[in-house]
Amino acid sequence: QASARLRYAHFGDWTLDAAQRNLVHRDGTITPLNHAEFALLLFLLEHPQQVVSRDQLLVHLAGREADAFDRVIDLRVSRLRKRLRDDARDPAIVRTVRHEGYLLSQVVSWSASGPGARDAG
Repeated sequence: QASARLRYAHFGDWTLDAAQRNLVHRDGTITPLNHAEFALLLFLLEHPQQVVSRDQLLVHLAGREADAFDRVIDLRVSRLRKRLRDDARDPAIVRTVRHEGYLLSQVVSWSASGPGARDAG
């Protein structure tokens, strides 16, 4: 994985500083992420433009299978969307794919350079 050796993930108007667990917006705003938000975003960034099921996310993030009423992943996605300024009604970054899961719809590039740098990754 690119993320294993490179520190920054660039996508849309955002850069994730994986070492600091911060999101940096193009406008310079720095948003710290908690452990759950960071883990979810990192997983999505490692699977860009791929539908990831709620079950896959729950197993990866919480180490357990989902039950029919489990809303943990939905709540985490909702919180992450707020951090990303992604409109919950019409999300452009983390999209819901009905009956399938979630999709990070952005192109992701990884680099050793911070915000503003867009190395081929």
